[in-house]
Amino acid sequence: MGLGAQRAGLPDSYAYQDLRYYLLHKFGLLNLSNEDASYELCRRILRNDEQVVRIVDEWFNWWVVKWRQRVKLVFTENEQANTDSNADIQGNVNELLKSLPKDLVDKLRREIIVELIRQNEICSLDVVSDFILKTTLNDLINEYGKDGALRLLSTNITSVRLRLLRKIMEIKESNQPLVILRVRISPSQPYQGVS
Repeated sequence: MGLGAQRAGLPDSYAYQDLRYYLLHKFGLLNLSNEDASYELCRRILRNDEQVVRIVDEWFNWWVVKWRQRVKLVFTENEQANTDSNADIQGNVNELLKSLPKDLVDKLRREIIVELIRQNEICSLDVVSDFILKTTLNDLINEYGKDGALRLLSTNITSVRLRLLRKIMEIKESNQPLVILRVRISPSQPYQGVS
């Protein structure tokens, strides 16, 4: 299929961010400002709403399935090098992203995340949405050049949204991993197994 994969670090908040997006989507809060959405979400959680517990349980069970499907762990540089097909996209796309209004980029990312959740792609939402946006923008640059891509983004955003949706549907139909996590095991630290 040729979607490629994205390398990602694994910050402490990795799963939390996916859960947050899922809850915001389920409660219809994704269109609020980040601050207002966080406030409203905290209110619902503090009320210990039974619905929150049910949604978190539903999310966790499905997230684990998607983690196993979408995340590939690599342990050596060779494994990582064989899957590093998207490095050349970054330069052109980052330059284009700097030329776009931040609110437009944020809105497109939010729309991608909402559609990914609708398609049950609930794992690694930040990484996957970034991949979709950047590969779509790269396609536009390859077709129209940077100036043409900027013009299309300002005059025909519906066309861009349809391209984003097609990428999401490609991902939905694919079973390949989308995120590659490099696991580094330090030989200087001995195994601390359970005794």
